[in-house]
Amino acid sequence: MNIILIGNYKPDNQFSMRIFAELIEEGYKKSGENVFVMRPNIFFSKLNYTKLNANKWLGYIDKFVLFPMKLLVLRGKNFLLRHSVHYHICDHSNAFYLHFLPKNKTLISCHDVLAIQSGLGFTNTYCSTTKSGIVLQKIILNALSGAKKLAAVSDFTLNQLIEIDVKPNIIKNWKVIHNTFSKKFSPSNEQNIHQLTTKFKQLKGKKIILHVGSSLERKNRKLLVKTLYELQNDWDGIVVFAGDKLSVEVLELIENLKVTDKIIQIYRPDNDDIVALYSICQAMIFPSYSEGFGWPIIEAQACGAPVITSNKAPMMTEVGGNAALYADPDDPISFANQFRKLNNVAFRADVIRLGYENAKRFNFENTIKQYIELIQK
Repeated sequence: MNIILIGNYKPDNQFSMRIFAELIEEGYKKSGENVFVMRPNIFFSKLNYTKLNANKWLGYIDKFVLFPMKLLVLRGKNFLLRHSVHYHICDHSNAFYLHFLPKNKTLISCHDVLAIQSGLGFTNTYCSTTKSGIVLQKIILNALSGAKKLAAVSDFTLNQLIEIDVKPNIIKNWKVIHNTFSKKFSPSNEQNIHQLTTKFKQLKGKKIILHVGSSLERKNRKLLVKTLYELQNDWDGIVVFAGDKLSVEVLELIENLKVTDKIIQIYRPDNDDIVALYSICQAMIFPSYSEGFGWPIIEAQACGAPVITSNKAPMMTEVGGNAALYADPDDPISFANQFRKLNNVAFRADVIRLGYENAKRFNFENTIKQYIELIQK
């Protein structure tokens, strides 16, 4: 098959979606498919009118005016040359592009509908939406609802999408294809760990609780700080936040609780660093309020890290399985108590063993096979 992947606009810094697109591209190529990646070009946003706060709107021109025109030209060219081409929109937030592509030959991956729900007035998503964002999310929902081929990353996400579907009478082939992860995620060797502790000297010889993720409210980073506060009398380690920079609110909490010397930020570490962090941490704590899937859970388990995560779907019901520990994301004491259980050597070893087994469910080759089957239908 000839497959064109539709990727994200680079200035939007959708890091996880870039990783997903790279994974899918790798999988299609390994399966013998011809793959080409397209994404909106950076044109108007280069003008950089920061004083006018216009960058976002200039980016909208790149994404919603220029790129659709490019897709229409490409589609017309393929039609005239009788090229058979399939399209895969890798991020549901780009569902708008479905209007400019052949619906019967276009697949969309839906990673969550949290922002859409927020735009519709749902209050349990822990997402905030601007006035322009509300309009944008309704546009995205309208396009998603018209998709004939769609893969949701969890049953939880698919059920949420079905609940808000605005075109329920259209015949659709929507299914669940769980996320997978790169085979790079496995226990790190001593050399990579040495490179990590050489690059970040403050990690050397430290016990570590790790959090991987963004600074979004729903990631619940404050819970990690409060958990550290609860543990400080019987644990002498540090909390490492890997991903986006800490928000002002989290920094203020850290200062108020006087745990500044026990917090380390690592801004957007590369894959080798992430794998090494997973491999050396005492636990990866992922206390998110809301997720479409919860990628770090299986990445950490594949690297041999015990995982403590929220007792909410889909983290508890689909992703972590019987291999993670669960706690209330509003209760730092419950997270601290789950962490203390890992002091038992036999218990910790069993959690790690179950984690390795659980991660195998999210097999890379099987995920790609399911995508190829869906795109061919």
